[in-house]
Amino acid sequence: MKIQTEKIRAISLLVLGLMMVLAFVPKTTHADTVTSSDFSSQSFSKVVDWYDYVRQYAAANGFTPPNSTEHAYIFANYINVGGFQLFSAGLVNVTHNNVNFVTIPLQTFFEHYKTPGGKDVITASSFISLVAFKENSTTDIYPNSPDRGDEVYASFSLGVNLTALTGHKMPSPVSAARTIPLNSTDSNHYSWGLKYTNLNAMWWKVNPDPLFPCCIPSTPRGLAQYTELTFNYALTIDPSSKTATLTASYTIGRITDLWIITSSPAVHMNSTGTYNLDGTARNSTTVYQYMTARQLKLSIVLSQKAIIAGTSTTNKDDSGASVDNDNSTDVTHTAVNTAAGDGERAFRADFGVKPTYNLYNYTGNPSEATASTYNVNTRTVNRAGWGGNPVFWFQNAFMGFLPLFVAHVDPGLVQQAKAGMVSFSVTDYLYIISYPTWDGYRIVNDPAYTAYYQPASNLGFLTAIFIAVAVAAGIGGVFAFLFRRRRTASMAIAGTTGPAPNQPPGPVTGPSGPTQ
Repeated sequence: MKIQTEKIRAISLLVLGLMMVLAFVPKTTHADTVTSSDFSSQSFSKVVDWYDYVRQYAAANGFTPPNSTEHAYIFANYINVGGFQLFSAGLVNVTHNNVNFVTIPLQTFFEHYKTPGGKDVITASSFISLVAFKENSTTDIYPNSPDRGDEVYASFSLGVNLTALTGHKMPSPVSAARTIPLNSTDSNHYSWGLKYTNLNAMWWKVNPDPLFPCCIPSTPRGLAQYTELTFNYALTIDPSSKTATLTASYTIGRITDLWIITSSPAVHMNSTGTYNLDGTARNSTTVYQYMTARQLKLSIVLSQKAIIAGTSTTNKDDSGASVDNDNSTDVTHTAVNTAAGDGERAFRADFGVKPTYNLYNYTGNPSEATASTYNVNTRTVNRAGWGGNPVFWFQNAFMGFLPLFVAHVDPGLVQQAKAGMVSFSVTDYLYIISYPTWDGYRIVNDPAYTAYYQPASNLGFLTAIFIAVAVAAGIGGVFAFLFRRRRTASMAIAGTTGPAPNQPPGPVTGPSGPTQ
């Protein structure tokens, strides 16, 4: 109880503090509502005010609720077909008094199903951050992948007022977010997504050393504006092969502008040259020439978690090498297979299905109509060095409340599921997909995730177990929960409260930056 109270208060303070440093931008929003009956339907797609449900849960349990003027809009998609369930949550924006807001690209999808052998499985997959890095040529530990010997910059917005910091007009941390509605061609094929445009992301210098994970949180090193960051999802359910495969396509737009604010003097670069912050020309070096000269590369940090009821679990690549125990394993041309203790496979994150990415050279082809193909580099990494890094405090705090969002829908279902989920093992791993050739240009890449499930009718009890374990295990706390070491625990499942809404809040557009 005390821990939950502290979490509620902590997130309220964190978000409120975050909002107070943002520029005022008028905004009208609308959110839809989810009820318990929605989770018995085949699918739904709604934009919900997540804070509405945190407030209801707090009121029902005697906790201090977030301020009524605070809102966090989540794009929620749910699919429930033939014994397989998927719940996807993406952060659209966070607001205060409907005028202050910030956009942070948080994405998580959960799956629940029974294996052909009858074991209950829940998985959680999350996008954590973009990471730019420059390798250390003398002490590089893992070529073409960021590590503790490299110069590493986590890239996302945290609402810092750079105009006040620099004394010059700087872009707002507000970006546009557009939902891509859930679409289905039949009951076994679905697609949806979320697109952030003109994404303004600060570069925070981090050290992913597992013995001393740290960052420099007081001052970001720079600010990059990306044309987009788009998450497209395509789900194919195949009852005959007993598989459900989700392909996640990541599109990272080219950098249009880069402000380096730790240099003296600070500078602004774009496709035409380098400028002082007052707009006067400095030299002809473009942002793409700078990225090439600095040999900066790009990565995305992601996570994977699985819970299998009543058994131990393992994560191994196709050769049988374990990626548990924080092993750093190259999985570029293979996959990570999650299995039960008796060897029954439950889940597969497949990177070898497409070990390449497309790079669109804007300088050579401004229309970005054609792409060159390069090889990715994918490896599992130490969770303490990355997940334990304080630079990810906002993700940690925000995602920790998704169980409240889910479980509020029907506390009765949670109570029903108590008898069915008493003990289980938890296993998880963190991995990084790297794009060694970047130069600041647009990238498209799409790994695939396959669940091995037993087709069945859409029983409410499956949904009950999904909700109950999400709450009990804290699976929604993708960051607070994600980077723990593998453990076996007996947990009592307690009731909580949950979901909501359908019209997107609409595009949230901030200033494009200083003119030249």
